Amino acid sequence: MSYDEAFLFLHPAADPSADRVALEHSGGRTLLAWAPDVPAAARVAAELADQGVRLIELYRGFDLAGAAQVIEAVGGRAPVGLAGTGRPGGRSWATIYTDDNADPEGVHVVQEHRDGSRTTVVGAPEATIPAVAAALVRSGVEVVEVCGGTPLTTAAQVAAAVGDAAPVGLVTWPFESIDGAVAFKAAFESSRP
Repeated sequence: MSYDEAFLFLHPAADPSADRVALEHSGGRTLLAWAPDVPAAARVAAELADQGVRLIELYRGFDLAGAAQVIEAVGGRAPVGLAGTGRPGGRSWATIYTDDNADPEGVHVVQEHRDGSRTTVVGAPEATIPAVAAALVRSGVEVVEVCGGTPLTTAAQVAAAVGDAAPVGLVTWPFESIDGAVAFKAAFESSRP
């Protein structure tokens, strides 16, 4: 099965061969995959790059050293972006991506982990993302990470909407991934109706 993009998450109780969700949305097909540690995530990323994934974003606890390992494993075959909170721990995380065709309340995928924690992935129209994030935090989300396809100005509105209740990260693209991220964006925009 091929994917346009992949969101990789760290969680110590994850099984990288089983903890996967295929997400169909107006932007294409995204694989959500959890790995117990950075070496396992790097192997998953290399496998996905071999299969032709065009973009990878790293969430839920990746730090700079971990992102570097994934970038090295991918070897330039796909751009790799990092959400950048680098914050370990937390029992409830949310990743929000822009999907202007989604329900304004957002389309939720919830991954319940074996230890009782959870990751929620939400697609929402850009204009509603700050309100969606605030609602998620009110419901118990402890960390919010915003997809790299969302403008920094929207991520800043998310941070303002949640205040001190939760840290907010935004996927950024390191220099070696900029060209690939730009090519992905151009292909994405040309495929939209």
